[in-house]
Amino acid sequence: MIRPLTLLALTLFTTAAQAQQPPQQILQTGALNAPAAVLTPDSKWSNLIPILSTSDVDLFIEDPSAEAWLARNAQSFLDRGQYSLALVSFYKSPHPCHEDQVRSGFSEAAHVTACDTDRYAVRTISVDAPQNSITLLFSALVSTSGTVDASTVRRETRTRGFAELGPNAQKAISEATKLVGTQVHSYAIRNHLTP
Repeated sequence: MIRPLTLLALTLFTTAAQAQQPPQQILQTGALNAPAAVLTPDSKWSNLIPILSTSDVDLFIEDPSAEAWLARNAQSFLDRGQYSLALVSFYKSPHPCHEDQVRSGFSEAAHVTACDTDRYAVRTISVDAPQNSITLLFSALVSTSGTVDASTVRRETRTRGFAELGPNAQKAISEATKLVGTQVHSYAIRNHLTP
């Protein structure tokens, strides 16, 4: 089922994929080219929170303590254990990018070749924690200037179980869900929300 938030997330990136318009910046970088902020579905910049670091890749999520994120996701998390957010990968070499693209079913030449120059991937995901499942809503590689590589944009609504994800993705989603739970709990108390 595609929820209104899903449609909003898909709409956000529509202009970036249109050939007649210049690419849209969706990522800002900071020190040492690490991703610092991502453009959210409500067209605002959200700080990125590091969630996992390995020798090959650093993973970040949009800030689940931001009021705008909580307003979009808190009630859904309280009621159903579901939330949506941006997940950003910062590749330290092309190899982990190649692996991610192939694992995700994007083995076309455009995707694999793009890994040689694009250092980031931005994904919008919907997580159903009780069902241990994730739905990839949007995925694209992003250039060092923070703009979407239009040849790599993918939108889908296929749901996968956590077991189908790579070990880094599984760990990142688990850590994200813990952080989301903490932030939603605090938000619910402040705003008198109930499940």
